[in-house]
Amino acid sequence: MKKENIDFTVGIFLIIIGSMLMLIPRLTDISIKTALTTVFSIYTIINFFKYALTFKSKDYEGIQVALASLITGFLAFYFDINQSPKYLALTLFIWIILLALIKLKKADYYHDRSNKLWIFKIFSLIFFILTGILTSINLYYNNDVQTLILGYFFLTNGLLETIEPLTVKINDWVQK
Repeated sequence: MKKENIDFTVGIFLIIIGSMLMLIPRLTDISIKTALTTVFSIYTIINFFKYALTFKSKDYEGIQVALASLITGFLAFYFDINQSPKYLALTLFIWIILLALIKLKKADYYHDRSNKLWIFKIFSLIFFILTGILTSINLYYNNDVQTLILGYFFLTNGLLETIEPLTVKINDWVQK
């Protein structure tokens, strides 16, 4: 299986997770702590599979994202994010910082290889950081609104994650 297909599948999973988070407040009453730790757990498992499937290409982004999600999932479980929105915002912000560093390293990798995709990765990184900061700032509402805002954030992150593999496929198709 090609790396672009795996990255595209991970992005689709993020879109599905974000959509489910947006639907949860309408369907059931779930705590934000349960929702966020579940999302981080699923994202950790998906990225461990991504790393296992792309191990031969020596792409360590999957394992790095999985470890960042695992650490942040433990923080979300440890902090009392149901009672204090500042801990929820802090947990999400730590995850955003860790993922931003991983994405910056990936953009540097593309730049070192003279691959023009590094420009896209930088724009994607900037957009990811902006949406993450705006999400962290707006988490000071009730449980339903927090879940909805996190759903929009993960949906946007999923869209960003699916655009890169599509860009690589279109680039390969144009060059043929």
